[in-house]
Amino acid sequence: MNKPSRINNWVLDFENAVEDLLKREVKEEAGLEIEGQMQYVNSMAFVRPDETPVVFIKFAAKYKSGEVKPEPGSFTDFIWVNTEEVKNYPCIKGIPEKIKKTIAIFSN
Repeated sequence: MNKPSRINNWVLDFENAVEDLLKREVKEEAGLEIEGQMQYVNSMAFVRPDETPVVFIKFAAKYKSGEVKPEPGSFTDFIWVNTEEVKNYPCIKGIPEKIKKTIAIFSN
């Protein structure tokens, strides 16, 4: 955050700070570029076992370009699925519903 979008008296404004961070992280951690407006999905707060508080904010975004290259140590594999294909894979509880909700955001 080194280029404020506006100086408002004594306050430096950084518009789209979360969105810009998300674009950088997706590129850095997955090798993908995303485009257009991201859509807020939901958020969750939790405390990790080491007592670190975490705020988890989920956005949906459209793929622009790039080959998926998971960051070493983060993930071992990936797969692109639709709402029917996801049923063929073991998933964490609730993931198929989240995929359906995310796809619906861009289908309307």
